[in-house]
Amino acid sequence: MSTYILRRFLIALPLLLLISVITFTFINIAPGDPVTAMMDPEDPLMADDLQYMRERLGLNKPIYVRYGLWLREFMSGNFGYSTANGRPVIERIGIRVLPTLELTATALLISTVLGVTFGVIAAVKQYSVFDYALTTAALFGISIPTFFFALAALYVFAAVLEILPTFGMTGRTEGFSITDNLHHLILPALVLSIDSMAVKTRYARTAMLEVLKSDYLRTARAKGLPSYIVIGRHAFRNGLLPIVTIFTLQLPNLISGAIIIETMFTWPGMGHLAIEAVRHRDYPTLMGLTMILSSLVLAANLLADVLYAYVDPRIRVTG
Repeated sequence: MSTYILRRFLIALPLLLLISVITFTFINIAPGDPVTAMMDPEDPLMADDLQYMRERLGLNKPIYVRYGLWLREFMSGNFGYSTANGRPVIERIGIRVLPTLELTATALLISTVLGVTFGVIAAVKQYSVFDYALTTAALFGISIPTFFFALAALYVFAAVLEILPTFGMTGRTEGFSITDNLHHLILPALVLSIDSMAVKTRYARTAMLEVLKSDYLRTARAKGLPSYIVIGRHAFRNGLLPIVTIFTLQLPNLISGAIIIETMFTWPGMGHLAIEAVRHRDYPTLMGLTMILSSLVLAANLLADVLYAYVDPRIRVTG
């Protein structure tokens, strides 16, 4: 098992390096730079100042030289300094990690518990009203963009019903209250979980339908075992493999979806910081965020491989 994990980890390292090369290249060849974001490039009196600032930030060097300098610093644990406010990038990202993890972890919990439960119910009650209703709802959840659900939730629960807050992580000006934090978390977490919940519902339904048609389950029923034992102990466990896979592979989608949700709900996480960094053309912050988010995505895929191998030991031999 350790050899299998090590092999997967070693595959992820060159992929992370390739991501850094592609991201750095596209960021630096895009129109504009951090200097033009701070100054008016149309002002002729600013020409000398613009050149001076570019030299000071090292933007006048060839792109491959800048990448080499960035990679050297990154390998030493130095993410650089933000060109927007001069603060260390690792410090700016550090205070945004926990809010993003709180939001995505809550959305993951909601989508997994409800999605798998709905999928199992739909499979057990195949062709019933519950099955058709849950299948239709899942298709609706997959088809509609996340931002639409966010706008609808803001309008219904905040503007019309006025029962849930719309912005921020807390409404308190002093101190921290778990109750207040959870009150602000409900709406963005629910909206973020919709797409993932719909996908898990469909995968869980399909997996359970295949298992429920197995001969050994017919034998279990013929022996007189209660339905909850047949479904919960035998069917669900054997249908767990595709559910485990989709559980981990949905993590990258949650992380990317968090960028939209954090922006619309002003949630102070890494997604909201990414939008600010793009607006100010803050190259060091963008690179730091890209590497951290890419590492999280690769870690999610590694976790999927490990859990997959744990559930099905044959993969450790052939993988």
